[in-house]
Amino acid sequence: MSSDAHLGGSSELSSLTGVPAERYDVLRHPHRIRLLEVLEESDGRQSLTELTTALLDREDDDPGDGKRRHEIRIELVHNHLPRLADADLIDWNTEDGAELVAEPPVCPSALTVLLENDHDVEDLVSQVLDPVRLRLLEELEQRTGPHTLEELAKRLATHEPAAPPDSERAKIDLHHSHLPALADVDLLEYDREAGLIEYESH
Repeated sequence: MSSDAHLGGSSELSSLTGVPAERYDVLRHPHRIRLLEVLEESDGRQSLTELTTALLDREDDDPGDGKRRHEIRIELVHNHLPRLADADLIDWNTEDGAELVAEPPVCPSALTVLLENDHDVEDLVSQVLDPVRLRLLEELEQRTGPHTLEELAKRLATHEPAAPPDSERAKIDLHHSHLPALADVDLLEYDREAGLIEYESH
């Protein structure tokens, strides 16, 4: 992963940990993240044509490629715009286009950095957008130095509703699921033998 990729500071992570888990799903596709960024930056509604062109531009596709333009438009109408509307983030219709009606659960620009710098961004975003993993990253970022598996499990069990309330169960989940997933996308280092975790700032 590029050393320029990041998810923002602790305030950005903190803003995510209070969001219901089901609302993360809408952010798990690069097109929807970019759509939210385009709409957040725009003044008022954006037509389907404008949104299609913006996505083509941001993905370095040729706006004059009629076939690709048609594919993007179909994806917008039948997938991404309805999903964002179902999450109560936008209002849209085919005639008037779309506009934001609610603040996204995370600033889209905090995620578009990943889109620009990491070729495995879909995997990365999918790995990170989980309430326990977001709380874990926040805990790691707020406290410098290595952390033990036991102390992280206790803090998560106490402070994160999405984590198991039992610290031993939280420890097992961290060891087998959350820590390996975040280590795979270079957001932390996990020494399995020593049980030590260290945050990888980017």
